[in-house]
Amino acid sequence: MKQKPSVRPARRADVAAVAAVARARTESAGWPPAALEEEIERDGSLFFVSEGAAGVLGYLIARIAPDEAQIVDIAAREDRRGAGRALLDALFETARSLRLTRVTLEVGARNVRAQNFYTAAGFRVVGRRPKFYNDGSDAVLMDRNLP
Repeated sequence: MKQKPSVRPARRADVAAVAAVARARTESAGWPPAALEEEIERDGSLFFVSEGAAGVLGYLIARIAPDEAQIVDIAAREDRRGAGRALLDALFETARSLRLTRVTLEVGARNVRAQNFYTAAGFRVVGRRPKFYNDGSDAVLMDRNLP
């Protein structure tokens, strides 16, 4: 049976591995290492890494806003082995413990794979931002209420 990846808060020692995951995934925001280090220390930031026997498999960065957590970036290695879902589950658990009521995100309209992933995790489409990204594509706004 495949073991679920573990998830923990990111540490400075994870920056190189997280940056490597970000570079390998064209959908990621492509944070430079210095920005990742700043994000680890930022008040109101939730920065998690998922890991397995092969090391860091993925990461998730979210920011806390009144009553919600907004996913800023999430990416996993191609051989992710459940890393993305484990990261979302950790975020949901943490957000509930902080008494937040929902999780929000925006995803490229052309990124159907990611939209399907989020829908399977309980997110729903709530809006759209036309021509939001540099390439002229729309952003699809999604959220998930937390019980």
